[in-house]
Amino acid sequence: MKKFCIAFFVLITGLIFAGCGMQKQEQPPEGIVRICSSMNRNISEALINGFANKTGIVVEFDPLVATSLSQRLELLGNSKVDVWLGGSAEEYYMAGEREMLVPYLPGGAAGIPPQYMDRDGRWIPLTVDYIALLSNRNNMRRLGIEEPVAWEDLLQPVLHNEIVMADPTTGGAPYGMITSLWQLRGREEALQFAGKLRTQQVMYLPTEAKAGYEVYLGRKAVAVMSLRHALALEREHRFLYATPVQNGNKNMITAVAILKKGENQKAAARFIDYLFSKEAVRIMQEHGMRPLADGLPSVGGNAKVPGLLPNDDLGWMAGRKQELIKEWLNAK
Repeated sequence: MKKFCIAFFVLITGLIFAGCGMQKQEQPPEGIVRICSSMNRNISEALINGFANKTGIVVEFDPLVATSLSQRLELLGNSKVDVWLGGSAEEYYMAGEREMLVPYLPGGAAGIPPQYMDRDGRWIPLTVDYIALLSNRNNMRRLGIEEPVAWEDLLQPVLHNEIVMADPTTGGAPYGMITSLWQLRGREEALQFAGKLRTQQVMYLPTEAKAGYEVYLGRKAVAVMSLRHALALEREHRFLYATPVQNGNKNMITAVAILKKGENQKAAARFIDYLFSKEAVRIMQEHGMRPLADGLPSVGGNAKVPGLLPNDDLGWMAGRKQELIKEWLNAK
């Protein structure tokens, strides 16, 4: 009787899978792709679900834990993850130096201008963003000043204890502020600015979402954050004002790469191809991102971006990150 039950279960299971196979096509030979993402979870899941629905490939997805760069690279280097999605250019540069990445160029990326690309093709840029200032108009009226649009505007005495941003060690806009000013103005002038900014008693928080929330509540007057998030908050709340910084900004690239230790590189390549499809571009646009596959995206917001850093020194930015942040925060 026991043997009969087992045989019956196997038969029924086989029929179920056979029925699924008759819908259109069998499960692709790649089977499963494992994806780890540094992106916002909602955007990550929208892209992953779109890919899975389109291809039938099973996706195992995990958000990447928010840790230091060295810890993230150690975690990814020891894993069997196939695709790393949503990291910054300097992070992928360091992963490339550790020989963690498999070079790959999807056809949809062929039109991206060279200044955004890794010359060795180890990672592929997906989107670009800029550094922004998010201001609370109510606070500005109370303080009697215009909304800040340039770095020097943050040094106004009336903004003492009114500025907030994420911890620069998390990367993003706060670290972009340091590296763009350092590269555009030189070390001495950049540290002079940093010393003056230090006297403003800037509040540093774990994430830029928390920084934006402080400005939304009116507990702080202005936040340094990514333009995409600043514009999203401005659209939701008319008393907020978002603008790209006018005198020392940079291209903040979000990218994707195939990891060498992954076991499903064919499926990984198919996922990256999908990210440059019209469907994926539309998903990214719906979430406020600027896909490079759609041509050079407009800046948006309340102003253009003069003083834009043409190219980052990624080796310097990534290799000296902790040292640069320490020197910046302790400048006098």
